[in-house]
Amino acid sequence: MRIVRWCIPLLLVPFAVAFTVSSAAAQTDSTTTPTTAVTTAPEHAGGYKFLSGGYLAGAFPMGDWGEIAGFGLALDGASVAKPSGKPFGLRSNFGLLYNFSRTVDVPAANGGPADKLSIETKNWSLFFGLGPEFSMPRGDVAPFIFGTVGFDTYWTGSELSGTANGLAYSAKHGDNRIAFAWSGGLGIRRKKVEGVGVELSAEYRSGIRHDFLLPEDVHVSAGGVTASRDSHSSDQIIVRVGTVLGAR
Repeated sequence: MRIVRWCIPLLLVPFAVAFTVSSAAAQTDSTTTPTTAVTTAPEHAGGYKFLSGGYLAGAFPMGDWGEIAGFGLALDGASVAKPSGKPFGLRSNFGLLYNFSRTVDVPAANGGPADKLSIETKNWSLFFGLGPEFSMPRGDVAPFIFGTVGFDTYWTGSELSGTANGLAYSAKHGDNRIAFAWSGGLGIRRKKVEGVGVELSAEYRSGIRHDFLLPEDVHVSAGGVTASRDSHSSDQIIVRVGTVLGAR
């Protein structure tokens, strides 16, 4: 695997959130000294609660995608809107992910004794999702679960290179597309100070259509090299940590 070093700043998506929390009323009677009574509206009565988070995320490719793709890093932003005091909300997220370059060898059985080929793959992705979230409506520590549907956009480049039939060989295979994607995940938020919290979450994300080359799909014969770039799902586990604005 080629080691790529780069520095990514943490993405913060600020939201200004305003809440009305109290009202006052006064009453007197004819026989006692006038007094003022103050009533406070319930913290979660009416209105909507909005959360906005910025995260640094790690991606762990799974399944067929895990055979050739390297570890990924992502910048991700998410927002949640829900009625105050209710467990149900609407979550959206949008992120940019890079899977680091990874090189895997074609099985020796797919060629002759003098053949040696390998595939180097790297990938950029934009991903978006929208769906329900269920969380605890109160408390400084709030576990939650969520699911989304949306899309993944792939910019994938693979290079098949090495020796075939005693000669140097090199060919490029790539895929640029937008594919339907779904995800399901869980996490936990913890309030640090009023209006600011931290979040740790993980999700399983799957893009249902991605054309990429697997090592077992490459064969060397006397007639040359055949490489079948077929359609697969791109499955990854994404783990994110970041700051949430609007926590209370």
